[in-house]
Amino acid sequence: MDTQMRLYWEAYSENFTTDDLIRGLHNPLRDYENEFVDGAIVDIGCGQTAFLFDYISTNRKLIGIDNEQFQLDQLKKRLDALPNIDTNIELLNLTLLSDTLPSETYSVVFLANILHFFNLAQCRDIINQLKLNLVSGSFIYVWAHSDKYYMNDSSNPENNDYFKHYFTLADLDGLFIPSGFERLLYSETERLFSKKEMQTQEKWLEKHLDHLEIFDESERESIKEEHLINNPEADIIGIYRLL
Repeated sequence: MDTQMRLYWEAYSENFTTDDLIRGLHNPLRDYENEFVDGAIVDIGCGQTAFLFDYISTNRKLIGIDNEQFQLDQLKKRLDALPNIDTNIELLNLTLLSDTLPSETYSVVFLANILHFFNLAQCRDIINQLKLNLVSGSFIYVWAHSDKYYMNDSSNPENNDYFKHYFTLADLDGLFIPSGFERLLYSETERLFSKKEMQTQEKWLEKHLDHLEIFDESERESIKEEHLINNPEADIIGIYRLL
């Protein structure tokens, strides 16, 4: 994690309590919980996940995987602060496609805000890697930036330098359905950041400008005016189940 992103997640941790994360969670997999097969619930690229908190009171094994130790440390602080929690939870610093994933049955896999950091060929490899731990009835939840995302500009030669791919429904179905999955849910969303999210952005930018030692007020205001724009975030969500 570079300094810029670490400062953002530092600001995020300061602004959003664990209760904020839990109350703000939209988890459509709740509709299918009585159909979950035996196995672990796994969040890949978990960050400071709200999804694992949703299952904290169950007797299932929970696994959070991220390749940024800072995020895992922040998540552990949140978990340790919860009252009367006796949960079988494992937090692992692993990198998709490079490291071996825990070898056990996965009942549910969350891939939230992770696949757009890979190209489609890499995404296929990720699905194949996951299938080693899936059984008939295992669920995969996908949340990724759609092709309508505000940063997607095919005329820009640097369009896929940061986010490697912007997804369509055909992209998701091409990754999952040919591999023996059925699609249970699909939706596309577009939303503006809340006031609190924009305040977090501003706090992050203040930290970043301090780190860059930019202290001239007029220059700081000019940079903030350029960067603190509430662009609509367009995402695609899918739930797939292995047949």
